[in-house]
Amino acid sequence: MDGGTGRCLCGAVRFAFEGAPNWQMHCHCESCRRATASPFTSFLAVDHSAFRWTGIPPAGRESSPGVRRYFCAACGTPMGYQSPTRQHEIDLYAATLDDPTQYNPTGHVHWNERLPWLQLNDGLPVHRTPRRLTGDEDMTTVLNLLHGAFAYMEGVIEPPSSLHRLTTEGIVRQAREGEVWVLDDIGRIVACLFMTPMPDHLYVGKLAVAEDFRGHGFARQLVEHAATRARARGLSRLVLQSRIELTGNHSAFRALGFLRTGETAHEGYDRPTSFTFEKYLE
Repeated sequence: MDGGTGRCLCGAVRFAFEGAPNWQMHCHCESCRRATASPFTSFLAVDHSAFRWTGIPPAGRESSPGVRRYFCAACGTPMGYQSPTRQHEIDLYAATLDDPTQYNPTGHVHWNERLPWLQLNDGLPVHRTPRRLTGDEDMTTVLNLLHGAFAYMEGVIEPPSSLHRLTTEGIVRQAREGEVWVLDDIGRIVACLFMTPMPDHLYVGKLAVAEDFRGHGFARQLVEHAATRARARGLSRLVLQSRIELTGNHSAFRALGFLRTGETAHEGYDRPTSFTFEKYLE
């Protein structure tokens, strides 16, 4: 798509833009569903510098802090979405294009919020939005996820995993004193990562993905999110530890951009029991 025009149902509000959209995606978040009364919303984003309203300007309202949605005051057609974090561009609804066949979506966002009765098999990449736990949730699901994901370590590592001492109360403390982030799939927690800010780095641990959701890039997405959290705190590296016996994990961490930088020994051991891995952030 190289430029385009669009309009509302009654034709009062019109727009035009030049050049290719910045991105084209299907959004499954609940707020967009309710704003459009549709199971998902198809957006394209264009820079304000390449965009103009050509008919009657639309009405607008703040639907949540910093978010402004535009619509036709006459017929009610949703016309635009302004994100508070992307002030340089405006999101337009693909179905309002004069030629919507030119729309070319490249993926699905907020996939974790999709409706269970909506069956899509278009082969496009899907992106789930990480969710931070507050500490007020029932952490049993997270604890069960960790036990299931780390079961393969039994009889392999020495000393045994600290997971044996972890309780739901401990996860609550981690959520309140540090951070616990999860990825959901239609209400089910399927991946998690603990983050603990330190003076000069962000320590990450308990990276776990449910067995039936492996191979979809969830670990990479959570590590990338940790990098974003670290940068927001002015920290330049991520640090984690992995038991020496878990060679498969070492390869996975290297694939995620981590470098082995040291080794440590658990109390009472005269040999190294863990390797330290670090990921330096640009």
